[in-house]
Amino acid sequence: MTGLLSVPGHAQTDSSIVGVVSDATGAVVPGVSVQITGASLIGTGRQTTTDSGGRYRVIDLRPGIYTVTFTAPGFSVLRHENVELAAAFTQTLDAALVLGANNDTVTVSLQAPLVDVQDSVTEQVIDRKALDTVPTGHDIFGVGQLIAGVTTSTPDVGGTTGMQQATLQVHGSSGNDNVFLVDGMWIQHTGFSGNQTGAYYNDSLLENIVYTTDTLPAEAPIGGIQINMIPREGGNQFHGSVFGTGANQFLQSGNLTPDLVKLGLTAPNRIDTIYDINPGLGGPILKDRLWFFGSFRRWGANNFLANTFTPQGTQALDDNRLTDAALRLTGQISKNQRLTVSYDRGFKFRGHRPNNLLTANFNDPLADVVQKTWLNYIAQAKWTFTPTPKLALELGMTLMPVNYNLGFEPGVVAGAVAAYDQITSTISRVSPRADNDRGTFRAYMTSATYVSGRHSLKTGLQMRTGSWQEAFTMNNNMIQVYNSGVPNSIRLYNAPLAHRETMPVDLGWYLQDTWKISKRITINPGIRFQHTNMTIPQQSSPVAQWTVTPIVVNGQSYGTYQAAQNGYVLWNTFSPRLGISWDVFGDSKTAVRGGVSKYDRLEGTTLVQNINQNFLAYRTCPWSATALAPYSMDPNVLPTSYAEIPAGIQAQCTAFSNNGAHLDPGIKRPYQMEYTAMIQHQFGSSTSASAAYYHRTFYDLYGIVNQAVPSTSYTPVTITNPINGQPLTVYNQNKSTLGLSKLYEQTLPNLFQHYNGVEFTVNTRFRKGSVFGSFTWGRSIGTPDGSSTSNDFNNPNNLINLAGNLGYDAPFQIRIGGNYSIWKKIQVSGTLRSNSGLPQSRTYTVTTSIVPGLTQVTQNVFVAAPGSYRYPFQNLVDLRVSKSWSIRERVQFEPVADLFNVFNTSAVTAAVTTIGPSLLKPSGIDFGRMARLGGKVTF
Repeated sequence: MTGLLSVPGHAQTDSSIVGVVSDATGAVVPGVSVQITGASLIGTGRQTTTDSGGRYRVIDLRPGIYTVTFTAPGFSVLRHENVELAAAFTQTLDAALVLGANNDTVTVSLQAPLVDVQDSVTEQVIDRKALDTVPTGHDIFGVGQLIAGVTTSTPDVGGTTGMQQATLQVHGSSGNDNVFLVDGMWIQHTGFSGNQTGAYYNDSLLENIVYTTDTLPAEAPIGGIQINMIPREGGNQFHGSVFGTGANQFLQSGNLTPDLVKLGLTAPNRIDTIYDINPGLGGPILKDRLWFFGSFRRWGANNFLANTFTPQGTQALDDNRLTDAALRLTGQISKNQRLTVSYDRGFKFRGHRPNNLLTANFNDPLADVVQKTWLNYIAQAKWTFTPTPKLALELGMTLMPVNYNLGFEPGVVAGAVAAYDQITSTISRVSPRADNDRGTFRAYMTSATYVSGRHSLKTGLQMRTGSWQEAFTMNNNMIQVYNSGVPNSIRLYNAPLAHRETMPVDLGWYLQDTWKISKRITINPGIRFQHTNMTIPQQSSPVAQWTVTPIVVNGQSYGTYQAAQNGYVLWNTFSPRLGISWDVFGDSKTAVRGGVSKYDRLEGTTLVQNINQNFLAYRTCPWSATALAPYSMDPNVLPTSYAEIPAGIQAQCTAFSNNGAHLDPGIKRPYQMEYTAMIQHQFGSSTSASAAYYHRTFYDLYGIVNQAVPSTSYTPVTITNPINGQPLTVYNQNKSTLGLSKLYEQTLPNLFQHYNGVEFTVNTRFRKGSVFGSFTWGRSIGTPDGSSTSNDFNNPNNLINLAGNLGYDAPFQIRIGGNYSIWKKIQVSGTLRSNSGLPQSRTYTVTTSIVPGLTQVTQNVFVAAPGSYRYPFQNLVDLRVSKSWSIRERVQFEPVADLFNVFNTSAVTAAVTTIGPSLLKPSGIDFGRMARLGGKVTF
């Protein structure tokens, strides 16, 4: 577990070894030959020479264990062995030569340092040893939940949530700001918010995972959390492993409590089966010239869903399986040139995935969709060239298609219409829609690093380009809306249709420096320029079932039509970054560091998707016994055409939700300013501790306003707040404005978001083990914006109790982990994740029964600010026990027993938050105590 450290670093794949060479008097020695060798380097190693100031820096090193040899005429050879270099780490290794003959050798073995005094970036590195030791679900999101300051929506218990990618936030970052890299190259597509990858990761393929969280350099495109997966490579010896583990429902404890039963939980979420098989093999094809590493993984988690049942009355199952096969080749083209190519193909099946249109706590199994990923791979190539010891060049590219279908469940009744109960938060009968999603993403990068004297300069270009398309179908192109089982309204959609948005170019140029301005002070200045272009191609859909007035273009009638909008979003931004690190005593043991950074917020094509006239939209019509009273119609008998909707009802329907949508030409790109300060100290040779402060503020947030219906078009109405009995003002839209729509997505100065927090960490290693720990206190406060809501900000109802705690705000967080070798290769390891529960909302659905004559048909309002109520505190303890046996030379067998959620906690993680009879009814709790049994063979 020594790999789990909170350290500053370069926020890149490769690491560096730097230092000053002096003699016994302390005078610097120029012209010293410095040679670095190790199993992680293909070829004969790396070599440089100290400059006139005795300084040297060797860049472009993979993580691993090295030998550093110093040779100079008139001095004994000095050899530092077992130099353990972490990923993305700048290791200071000074050398003191002694007089002697060149055939005399002085050998020194050092422990890896715990403090990087050269850089100001905060990042935490999980190495292969930690990945194999810490009890987790073996995916980057589950492992990420151990990182100081990181929060997410639902805690993972032994891989139970690993079948769907999570969003991670750190120190108040935006949910948009997740960046995923393999070997320093982007692997996420441009669709949605631009923060998703669609790929699931093969654990045995990874050598290290680097989580970069704060004071990111100019090379990083945005703030927030950046996850860089550093893949394993072959070597000059064949080596490999086979890992397997699993559990079933008989290895899990029940955790249903009387208090949960009182809240309405009758059947908690639990596992049916969970499994993971993951072999890997690497070695030489040509010694010192061509290496390979290949891996295969098949894993799955089949979970019973809380309070969800099939039509036959059995508990519903969320069935999942993932498959991945990967191959990586590393070739030494010449002494100074390296080429890596890789291909990683993934397959996903999810038998009962919640639909992508409406979010509800409970989904009838027939109202789910079947996900089949039919084309999804990551193909990469990267060329590295070091023409001189002071210059390194890189050139790389990534190709990643993401294609999957979300189809209706088998067994759905023909012609069934989706039913959504907004009070009980339930979807039944059939999924609201089926999707056919496809996209292609390409990324290119090039960089040059130059080391000269006190400077290490790096400049480069990064570009991604891609498109995203979704095709939607719906049964009867309608959703019926209920309030506690009573028909309320119908939503009429403009489906079927297929929309498409593109990002022709998202180009970044950066320049950053590591400038050692004195022996103890290093500054890390940087600047980044970003050019982002989003486009909507010309597209249309035929006249559809609920088209009110066809659109005629060049004599052709369409249901929806979008003219080409080239360069619809065209942003050019500059983001300066500045970090500083002070080696307080000059002994590389105490560092004070900080930074001021400006980051753009990551954006994807959802920004223009929302104003695409060919995107999915609906209009709402009243459809209840009260609304239909004059017409003698049964509210459960639904129309199939406009002719079946009485004229008096048609007059009460709203406009389609994207009618007349436009992007304000003056919309600004949201950005954030981050301020950090940290002190870190190494105690003795084995312990480091740090204290840090983090602040983040967002600017130029955007949202949607309906300019055709200004806020003055609403009349205040006083009702009773159902949670405290106090008067509550809501707003009724003037009837004269019903059906008017002119939506603008624009920068809104009244929106705000900010975070303040402090964090303390400690890492210690000892002869038989290690321990890490962190405590974080912080608050994220502000308003939602257009990245998380499509609500009309001109509607004053949407501003009621809008400000509060944002996202995955968890004011108190504790993370602790450790491992210890007890006796005869028996090892015990464990972790603790403890944090405040996430914010809850309280939504009140206002209808005509509450406000007679309500023009909007229904209106949801917050009756309490987000964070006024919270989910319960989380306390999860996981343990692992393993024993290693040597079967034969170079073959080890290690049986493993994991115990997740040791104390069998049952904190609620999801519940109905709409005021009504189902309020606080749980739809998810912590998975109960679970044992996973397995083992690993390495050779």
